[in-house]
Amino acid sequence: MYQHYEFLKVTRDGARLNISMNNPPLNAAAYGLHDELSHVFYDVARDDCSVVVLTGEGRAFSAGGDLDDMLRNATEPARQADMMKRAPHIVHGLLALDIPVIARVNGHAMGLGATLALLCDVAIMNEGARIADPHVQVGLSAGDGGAMLWPLLIGFARARHHLLTGEALTGEQAAQIGLIHKAVPADQLDAEVDAYVDRLLALPQLALRYTKRSINMVLRAQTALLTEAHAGLEQLTMSSADHVEAIMAFKDKRPGNYVGK
Repeated sequence: MYQHYEFLKVTRDGARLNISMNNPPLNAAAYGLHDELSHVFYDVARDDCSVVVLTGEGRAFSAGGDLDDMLRNATEPARQADMMKRAPHIVHGLLALDIPVIARVNGHAMGLGATLALLCDVAIMNEGARIADPHVQVGLSAGDGGAMLWPLLIGFARARHHLLTGEALTGEQAAQIGLIHKAVPADQLDAEVDAYVDRLLALPQLALRYTKRSINMVLRAQTALLTEAHAGLEQLTMSSADHVEAIMAFKDKRPGNYVGK
């Protein structure tokens, strides 16, 4: 079922399904990985697993977008539109999946990486890793689900600050304010995730799945109203001069010169 995936590594361990983002060096959500994330959870829904663990290969969970890929999208409207019309399916696919999903946040989770972690049912994070939604820092609106999820999880006051500035939190800080479930030292992450998986596997699976479905009904109703609109706003900013300037400034390690267009 998963043999055709190039940027996702999928393995089985009994009733546990492991999905690892695999786009070295930092699992940036470039076109290929973004595309595969938009339909992998529909495949998982047809699988017979009981728990999913989502993580990243190497030292990052997913460090957000790829700058060169962003530049290409800014100058190729058809490619940009193709990518963004699939973006809502990442959100819908994860939230509609009845099987519990644990995010094993082994390293930095930025932009879409942060959104993926927060869409999972339980996020357990390396306490020293960082999580942020820095769309604004590269001249983009937070259109992949972050503008919806952060306020629901930590309240509007805190969410406004982090979304408007892109300021990052450590895993430890994220756990303290309720953005994620738990943060542990890096050398304890696997044991903590394994224990949580075992805890879920020991429960009545039908009750577990339907409880997850009940919890996610509110989120799914929200996404039905907002996700396409948020993706559309992000796509508007993708074509802006400020977006291109933000990328070039980041690559050149200089302040940006923004014109509001």
